[in-house]
Amino acid sequence: MRKHVLQQMIKLKKFKGFIPPKEIAPKLIAPPYDVLNTKEAREMAGSNEMSFLRVNRPDIEFPDGTDIYSQQIYDRARDNLKKFLDKGYLVQDKTARVYIYGQKMGNHTQYGIIALSHIDDYEKGLIKKHEFTRKDKEADRTKFTDIQNANVGPVFLTYKHKATIDSVVKEVVTKKECYSHVVSDDGFEHTLWLVDEVHSDFIINEFGTIPDTYIADGHHRAASAFNVGKMRKEKALAEGRKLTGEEDFHYFMTILYPDNNLKVLDYNRVLKELNGNTEAQVMEKIGKAYEISPIEGDPRPKGKGFHSLYIGKKWYQLKVKPGIVDEKDPIKSLDVEVLMDNVLIPIFGIEDPRTDERIDFVGGIRGLKELEKRCTEDCVCAFAMYPVSVAEMMNIADNGKIMPPKSTWFEPKPRSGFVVHIIEDD
Repeated sequence: MRKHVLQQMIKLKKFKGFIPPKEIAPKLIAPPYDVLNTKEAREMAGSNEMSFLRVNRPDIEFPDGTDIYSQQIYDRARDNLKKFLDKGYLVQDKTARVYIYGQKMGNHTQYGIIALSHIDDYEKGLIKKHEFTRKDKEADRTKFTDIQNANVGPVFLTYKHKATIDSVVKEVVTKKECYSHVVSDDGFEHTLWLVDEVHSDFIINEFGTIPDTYIADGHHRAASAFNVGKMRKEKALAEGRKLTGEEDFHYFMTILYPDNNLKVLDYNRVLKELNGNTEAQVMEKIGKAYEISPIEGDPRPKGKGFHSLYIGKKWYQLKVKPGIVDEKDPIKSLDVEVLMDNVLIPIFGIEDPRTDERIDFVGGIRGLKELEKRCTEDCVCAFAMYPVSVAEMMNIADNGKIMPPKSTWFEPKPRSGFVVHIIEDD
């Protein structure tokens, strides 16, 4: 007789987040640490001492050329967070709850639920990954999180939508007064709701019926949060402590969006050289796998199986020829992988886009004009891609596969500083 094994479900937890007083939230919340370089972050923070960039990008307070992995950077991150707490820029919520974070970008509005996820779910694969992490970046974020003793930005998760959760989120955002509403410098709207106990408990319980979540953005944040939790767990056990699994270091801050509410933008490629080819030779070689035609008007790719090439100050449509794509393979059928296999490797000699300095990547939020601009500055051609779908990403994660690097760009991205999780001593 076959023994019935219960399927494990994910585990979420309410928490008392640290949030900015509503009157200073517009001056405090800032982009995630990894979407700006030091110069851009320094310019954005300016003289604003309340900018959360001082917490998640403390390198802006040091001279150019400072090693961003030096101890002084991590110490400043810890000290600046303490300063924000001491000055009342961040104040701990009196109630353990979940939070709803709404964002509006043009005609698109999305709602994420901020809660704590358990490190065991990450270890067991219930929080599914689709990207490799770079060990240097993972080590940096692990040290940053450990010294700062906080999750200052949420890991961006998605899940297969559930009507009961959609319904309660809709009820909160339409019937409850928001805590804070901010229009950021890019024109996007950010709204935070403090969810009451009844609705928070309902949401937590409903997620207890969902078998898995997927990392949409934040693989390094997720890995580092797991590393810190594991380190503290091992230390506690070595000290002879009896653990329940509910200690705060077992959890890390996440924001969860339903898959039907996400907007994925294109993630485009720019090349700095032609690998010894002339422009004519590049076009001839690309023509082996693609039908090529000049573009008049909007250069954005029409759909899956289409790319746009910018070379010689002109746009061309690339339509993959029949028989080129292995539709049965979830990786090989991705447009970014088709481009890799038929163009980047054989024509440009780019075997590893993670390390090859001849290729760079441009998020779709910057628009295709950015690709043209790069081709007047430091690049010679560009490929505009059609966005990968959430369903494709989930299918790859479900199959235990890894997506090619720089495949997805989710937008709008949640701003950091609206809610912070400080790891409590147990």
